Amino acid sequence: MDEITLLGAALPDAPPPTPEAVARARTRLTAHEVRRRRHPTWTLIIGASMATAAVITAVALAATLLAPAPPSVLETPKTGEHLLLELADRVEKLSPGTGAYWRVQGTRVRRYLVGTEPTRYWIASRGELRQWTPRKPGALYVQETESSGIRPDTPQDEKIWRKQGSPDRWRLPKCESSSSPPCIPTALADKRSRREYRIMGDVPDPGLGGLTIAELDALPTDPARLRERLEGYRKAEQKRGLKRSWEEFLKAAVRDMTVTPVSPGLRAALLRLYVEQPGAEVAREDSDPLGRPAIAIDLGTKGAGYFQLGTRMVPIAREILLDPRTGEGMAERSVTTNAEGGFPKGTAVHYVVVDKMGWTDERPTLPSGCRRVKAGGVCR
Repeated sequence: MDEITLLGAALPDAPPPTPEAVARARTRLTAHEVRRRRHPTWTLIIGASMATAAVITAVALAATLLAPAPPSVLETPKTGEHLLLELADRVEKLSPGTGAYWRVQGTRVRRYLVGTEPTRYWIASRGELRQWTPRKPGALYVQETESSGIRPDTPQDEKIWRKQGSPDRWRLPKCESSSSPPCIPTALADKRSRREYRIMGDVPDPGLGGLTIAELDALPTDPARLRERLEGYRKAEQKRGLKRSWEEFLKAAVRDMTVTPVSPGLRAALLRLYVEQPGAEVAREDSDPLGRPAIAIDLGTKGAGYFQLGTRMVPIAREILLDPRTGEGMAERSVTTNAEGGFPKGTAVHYVVVDKMGWTDERPTLPSGCRRVKAGGVCR
């Protein structure tokens, strides 16, 4: 049934006009055409167009009102547990990478709020970092860092900065006397540094309670067996004086998992273990500081510290952001846990973004003379 038929069906029945009424209407119409034929006006043309539009609108409206309404679909938001379990299912199907080096390349950003009301603005200290971890012990292990100085964080911040004379040195404002903990006097300067290379003689412990790459490769991918093995490592570290609960230990393991060379099966098993812990339900779909889709995991405030926001020190929490396809780390950021100084809860103050990560056969390139530096030494 088309729209015209629908509209006709919607109109009430009416009796046909009498012959006399039809004759009178034709007489009036003929007289009108004789008088107006040589002098058409825009008013009549526009009026006719509006009348036509009104009929079309009425037809479309009737069709809309009379057509059956589409069924409403309410999509239930996924819980944090569902997001992580689905991610684990995807991750364990991936193939492990190959290569001689595990390379992680990223950008570190530390933000500071400077100035006074109403001319406060954000500045950001940026640094590039790159880490080459060899698969085989004894091979060359290198950490590269380079600072690009401190600059206004956004174009809007840059406008305020220029109005204030484009300073290259800043002091954070003095904290209120009621701020707890108190502020530490901090002076900042826009100072850049050359790329530094830290040479390590042995493959360091990449995380997960101090495990080497070989030990990581040997960890079971069954969640129950993995927990038993990790509990053994946790008890061993307790004997060395590091007291951590299982929940704290597992959070640290999941954090390390995002940037260490663990297999897809191990990464999936760690995610499944994490789902069993309190707090997994707050995992959510989010985006990283570069706007890339991610899954955010809240690691809480323990060990995250404080951040000076305006004239107060505010507690911060740590989050990791995972690639929704691979479970690898895309970023880690520190955010405020409550609103303060006109800034909302969740304001990012520090973050590290991963630009590139994975196994590669490419070797680190060092300046001449760096190879003669002792293990642990730094060269430029």
